[in-house]
Amino acid sequence: MLTRNDDIRHQIWQTVSELDEKQLNRKPAPEQWSVMQVLRHLNLMERITVKQAELALQKEQNVTVDKKPYELSVDRSRSIEAPPHLKPPAEPESLADVRRDLEQSHQALTDFAQNNDSSLLRSKSFPHPVFGEMDLAQWVDFASYHEERHLGQIKDIKQQLGF
Repeated sequence: MLTRNDDIRHQIWQTVSELDEKQLNRKPAPEQWSVMQVLRHLNLMERITVKQAELALQKEQNVTVDKKPYELSVDRSRSIEAPPHLKPPAEPESLADVRRDLEQSHQALTDFAQNNDSSLLRSKSFPHPVFGEMDLAQWVDFASYHEERHLGQIKDIKQQLGF
């Protein structure tokens, strides 16, 4: 499960590695996100996932949740607007800050998954706004599909900007 998360994250860093900070903060259009904003969104998503997962672990109730088709999230033919708490700031950010925060949130997700038994992760859940109730193991796996979706977005932004 975590191997896929690490692989997608590595692909993201490879895809942005040749861009400087100015390029990373440039938007293709006023209503679109910059690459840096996409990176910040990924950080916000990981942080809230870990926070919600930790809260779910504290619940006494155990659940059984059907497998959700979250793999469909890589299909970018449907646009999904991020909820307000997952929207990145409008102001330009430094790559050092965003990279540090992304590394910390990724490590927190990894630690969470490794420090909890998989049967426990499958017995606790919280809702996803599109897919409904997902157990914590699904949330950890979903993170890689969410990032793969945004990897495609980053590639599109680079193409639109001519990078």
